[in-house]
Amino acid sequence: MVWLEFKDKQFDGPYEVAGVDLQIEDQLFKGVLYFPPESFKKPYPLIIYFHGFPHVFTLQEIVKSYQFLLDDGFAFLAFNFRGYRFSDGKISINSQVVDGLKVVEFVKNMINDNIFDRDNINILAHDFGAYIALILCSKMEIINKLLLLSPIIDLKRHINAQGFEKTLYYLNRFLPGQMRGFSNVKEFIEMTKSELLNEQYQIARVVKQLKNKRLKLIIGEEDRITPISEVNILKEANLRLELTIIECLDHECSDDDQI
Repeated sequence: MVWLEFKDKQFDGPYEVAGVDLQIEDQLFKGVLYFPPESFKKPYPLIIYFHGFPHVFTLQEIVKSYQFLLDDGFAFLAFNFRGYRFSDGKISINSQVVDGLKVVEFVKNMINDNIFDRDNINILAHDFGAYIALILCSKMEIINKLLLLSPIIDLKRHINAQGFEKTLYYLNRFLPGQMRGFSNVKEFIEMTKSELLNEQYQIARVVKQLKNKRLKLIIGEEDRITPISEVNILKEANLRLELTIIECLDHECSDDDQI
């Protein structure tokens, strides 16, 4: 089930905006949908944003960072996966994949209503959101372009890394407003290790089954979380990888010029 939060038109500057509530069983996860200025006509090309982990920025801050895409005529849909910020549920690979499929179902309904352009549905995914986006694109064909920004590629390495447990304890303690989706760190790590035994969640296999039309990766030369060497996994994809390496960029885009 899907609800649009505003019955009457609401605006953030020149952009019409609607709140989007999606439900899986008895759990809600929330998003915002921004439309381009009124000079652009429907059906709109769409960008769906998949956030990373731990997801410290509000959806409105994310949209503001990519405002130039609205000004180019794209609609922009950003949401909180279950377990993050105001969305119900627990964080897991499976729950985020299910959430992504639910978002695509919502998008398809909007396509049928002539809101979005069927041939121009795209995903922009950052960090762990990129991992989820790759899995999603191995399951359905609706995505045109998939752009991965500073992606998490080798999740198994992160989960098994010395110090990862300590990092999660830190996040759980100091970011309770952003991450409510895990409380027992050891249990969360073991659950994720178990999920990674499932072939449909193993990126080395997933990238050979992609159904989107184009694949691009943007990564910083100074990225210490995802070293450039990990990009080799994506070179095994069943479609050509467009790779851009940006000098002096770390894992996070810290200013407007970098974005």
